[in-house]
Amino acid sequence: MSEVRFRPFRNFDPPELVRLWNVSYTGRGVASPITPDIFDIAALAHTYFDPRGLIVAEEQDRLVGFIHVGFCVNAEHTDLDHSRAVVCAIVVDPDSRHHQIGSQLLERAEQYARSLGARELFAGPSPERDPFYTGIYGGSRASGFLESHSTIGPFLVQQGFSEHERHGVYQKDLQQARDPINFRLIAIRRKTELRLTDQPSSVDWWWMVRMCRYDYLRFEMFPKNGTEPVAGISVIGLDFYTPAWNERAVGLLDMHVPEQERRKGYAQALLIDLGRRLKDEMITLAEIHVPLQMPEVISLVEGAGFQRIDTGVVYRRDVQ
Repeated sequence: MSEVRFRPFRNFDPPELVRLWNVSYTGRGVASPITPDIFDIAALAHTYFDPRGLIVAEEQDRLVGFIHVGFCVNAEHTDLDHSRAVVCAIVVDPDSRHHQIGSQLLERAEQYARSLGARELFAGPSPERDPFYTGIYGGSRASGFLESHSTIGPFLVQQGFSEHERHGVYQKDLQQARDPINFRLIAIRRKTELRLTDQPSSVDWWWMVRMCRYDYLRFEMFPKNGTEPVAGISVIGLDFYTPAWNERAVGLLDMHVPEQERRKGYAQALLIDLGRRLKDEMITLAEIHVPLQMPEVISLVEGAGFQRIDTGVVYRRDVQ
């Protein structure tokens, strides 16, 4: 093997980065194949993109790997929190594995994060730690590195990371699934209606810099003739996954039920009615992610006909 050089991103790298992504980054939750334009939308076009955080491994003018580290959002969602860094992607050419390229990329990524003040290093983008790759990794939202992406987890543990949190990935085949029927759901359906808006539940800087490029709708459940919603959920298009999944898929995000309306069946009814609406629009698959420490939400999602098909794991270690 020839000498491998490591350097920051340069403007002529995207075609090689995309080639690496398409041949090396395999797994159920990876959008592939992608194009340089898609990679630009998901990573390079963000206002806070720093070329120093995208480090490439180069052998004889050919890229054999890259790592991309960014930063989490602050508590106010107004700026990045440079004390908390996150490895959003680590990709090594299959023909170049077992040559310590991944370890060397990770070492350089940590050096970069430390130079900007990071004290914690997460691995695997997840809510509020997902500055890059929305729409092309993870599915409906970032939930860490997926277990179906089987090579990354053991590598990170070997590098001193430990599991920080786990998220279940749930899908529903909208064309084949049979919805549950009970008197409670029938009563809710008779007295409520779904209303559609293109406005998110809340708009802040963090939402705008990451989500505004994607097709996005918000569905809210209202009592008939009512003015206040009893439940709401957002829908994002997953068009970049179409070649890999061979499905017309959407992701479900930001499900919310006001405190005073909880445990009344509205969330489950919302998921079921929304699935029917999406089916009528020829959508074939819906995906939703749930933190595994939320058993009540898992129960209502499974009760609405979703099945767990993957698990996302977020890893963490102190910056060394």
